[in-house]
Amino acid sequence: MLLCAAFLGSCSSDDSQQKEVLQLWIMPNSPDPTADMQHVLRNFELENPGIEVQVTVLDWSVAWTKITTAASTRSGPDVIQMPTTWAAAVTAMEALMPMDSLIAVSGGDSAFASVSMKFARPVGVQQATSVPWFLDVRPLYYRRDALAEAGVNPAKVRNWDEFRIALEKIRKANLVIEDQHIDPIGYPGKHDWNVIHNLAPWIWGAGGDFLDSTGTESLLATKESINGILFYLSLVRDGFNSRKNLSKNTNQVSMDFDEGRLAFWFDVTNKTLYLDSPRFLGGSSKNVTARNYSAMLPPVAPEGKMPYYFAGGSNLSVSRYTKHKRAAMALVRYLVARPDVQLEIARVMGFMPALLSTYEYPFFKDDGKRDVFQQMVLHLRSYPAVPYWGEIETEILLRRFGNIFDLITSSPEKVWPEKDIIAEIRAADKEVNRFIHRQREASR
Repeated sequence: MLLCAAFLGSCSSDDSQQKEVLQLWIMPNSPDPTADMQHVLRNFELENPGIEVQVTVLDWSVAWTKITTAASTRSGPDVIQMPTTWAAAVTAMEALMPMDSLIAVSGGDSAFASVSMKFARPVGVQQATSVPWFLDVRPLYYRRDALAEAGVNPAKVRNWDEFRIALEKIRKANLVIEDQHIDPIGYPGKHDWNVIHNLAPWIWGAGGDFLDSTGTESLLATKESINGILFYLSLVRDGFNSRKNLSKNTNQVSMDFDEGRLAFWFDVTNKTLYLDSPRFLGGSSKNVTARNYSAMLPPVAPEGKMPYYFAGGSNLSVSRYTKHKRAAMALVRYLVARPDVQLEIARVMGFMPALLSTYEYPFFKDDGKRDVFQQMVLHLRSYPAVPYWGEIETEILLRRFGNIFDLITSSPEKVWPEKDIIAEIRAADKEVNRFIHRQREASR
């Protein structure tokens, strides 16, 4: 009764009374997203017997359309998983509840990862419209056995130059382990949803960026941004990453790593769930990669610049049109502000907590892989929190970089189309600036 009163003001102990039903929309964040989320919510429903939470999992291919449709039609769920790069656009639709009071009672802005708080209050917005939930960071996974056989010490792969040296050693070693030839690295190309996320650390590492700090001007055509892009693509030019991978998506190249065909692979932290789980749960815990993998910090630019690692992830928002405001706010607070719950989310989803106090648990401090993930959280960076970023990313940059991958794959093996690549980057820069200008004119 005390817990119920604390969350909702009053409730009845009569089991026959109809429960207050909350609708929660999430994305497929784990191997079994519905069951995993229900597991996380079990204690919330036990502590609040007057509330039932119904979980709906939205596939990523339809999530944006469903969320924006719900916002524009004043319908949809009570609580919504809000991918960080979507937060500004949905906020601009004025369909989300202010969350400042919940953040304040949860420890304030400093209780959460600052990179996620940027999206909680998008550019030009005074009130928070979401609360940080979890972080998507992307370490560099590697095969211990492959590196050892090639004479590569992972502790000495710290910057881009050392990374290239390691890749060259692996290529020259012509490794075959358990009847499987091993390429140095793989990353996907045109047919992938992670293209911009994959490029971001290299652009930032070279001192470049996508947009300026106000989100009003493209920086893609700066020397620094171009240098970062060209370095990333040089891994294809120099034969470390097969041109064939540029026609694959993340799942396909990830499977290549799982099945022993790659020595290095960038991926999200929940990759560990699949590598450590048995096959009957959808994992690959007994194959050669699962027996021999570790994770390390991604290499940084050699000029001594500050390391910046890509940060994605999701916040949680409450619909302005909910009929269950108190219960919805209580659910969000349970999921974001309790270290024990954040820890359980990390266990079942594999992502990193947005609540910083969660990192005090031995779960993070006493595991070599998770310790690497935790170090990355200190140097995270993401895109500007402007409402039109989603369209820039999906409608312009994915298409333009798809053109770049086409230039590479259509060129003869020994021909590298660098001038054409740079021309395409500059064309993307101009298109982004035109798009931003139209968006700003329309909002005046």
